[in-house]
Amino acid sequence: EIHWHCEHYKGRGVMRKFDSGADLAKEIGCSLKKLEDVVEAHYQVSLKQEADPEGGPFPAYPNGKSWDEPSGKTGVGKKFFHNCIKGSDVAKEVWHVAIVTPVIHYCMG
Repeated sequence: EIHWHCEHYKGRGVMRKFDSGADLAKEIGCSLKKLEDVVEAHYQVSLKQEADPEGGPFPAYPNGKSWDEPSGKTGVGKKFFHNCIKGSDVAKEVWHVAIVTPVIHYCMG
């Protein structure tokens, strides 16, 4: 199912495929080490959240507590971590990356 979505969005130019974490890091202008460190920190938070779902210091969305500092500081801490990888796996993984831009969604009706 996710394959269809990736192909759909890549075809519309809002998603790109990178064959490695090194390729992704180069594209976004950071070192592979920095990308690995950030992904590892995210992975470690996922382990904390799994072990103690309500023990985090940050408010979570839609309720409860979160261990995720970046989202938690905004008041909508992340609670669910699916498909997390270790930082050491970043270089060898294939990445499908979406370009997300704030937009105004206008709806008639």
